[in-house]
Amino acid sequence: MRTRFDETRTHLALEAIWRPWTRLGRFCRQQYAELLAAVLFLTILPLPGRRLLAESKEERAVLIVGSIYYPLVGLIVGAILSLLVVLCSARMPALVLAALLVVAEIVLTGGLHLDGVMDSCDGLFGGIGRERRLEIMHDSRVGSFGVLGAVALLLLRFAILASLPLWSLLAALLVAPALGRWAMVLCGGLFPAARPDGLGAAFHRAVTLRRLVLAGLSSVLIALLFAHLIGLLVWFLGNLLILGLGLAVTRSLGGLTGDICGALGEVCEVVALLLFLLMHVSL
Repeated sequence: MRTRFDETRTHLALEAIWRPWTRLGRFCRQQYAELLAAVLFLTILPLPGRRLLAESKEERAVLIVGSIYYPLVGLIVGAILSLLVVLCSARMPALVLAALLVVAEIVLTGGLHLDGVMDSCDGLFGGIGRERRLEIMHDSRVGSFGVLGAVALLLLRFAILASLPLWSLLAALLVAPALGRWAMVLCGGLFPAARPDGLGAAFHRAVTLRRLVLAGLSSVLIALLFAHLIGLLVWFLGNLLILGLGLAVTRSLGGLTGDICGALGEVCEVVALLLFLLMHVSL
């Protein structure tokens, strides 16, 4: 009898010891799944553990978008671009390096959000009325407004990157992609979805207040760490612009789509680069 009692007490003691470690392991696994989802959605970078997402229950898989880690993924993209600058800046002219950076980012991201820019421009500028604009954005074909919007954005990005001096360029490349990904979380979390289904609606449901706050804190920390007060000012002005654009689109369409969230992220990134250039010129 006493032996059975001792065994039970030992079992409970071991369970009490291992329970925190089990919870920690579960938490780490969940966070890695969030990071994995963010990396796989925002980039083409390989990351082991895809089965973590496949093993998730169907209703939970919708929620794993990794929004908390969007600014971190943007920082990773910026770090790769900065490494490219360090390796190539002494060996090629500024214009060639700027073109290489533009192409490299398109390759790293798979051009996903650039496609969102084209679809958004086609819908917002090529249609009349909410339903017609949403119908155009849902169409996979690219129209003249989409081509013009993408070309204008890429041309502006190229010109800014070619005009920034080395140290300002490195700081801008580390901060701007992170702010662009944060803009997607900000818009997706604050503004309603234009359609009841689709990526925009799923993203809006997934970006809870906790995820929104944590992503915002990480984005402002990145801005402060790599660009100090200038980074904080760029973060603040970029947020104001994106909130204004998001409000304008919401009034037009009744909400945002996944394409528009991606397009606003691209716009925020280019605006952040432009602000870095303007502040460098004014100093």
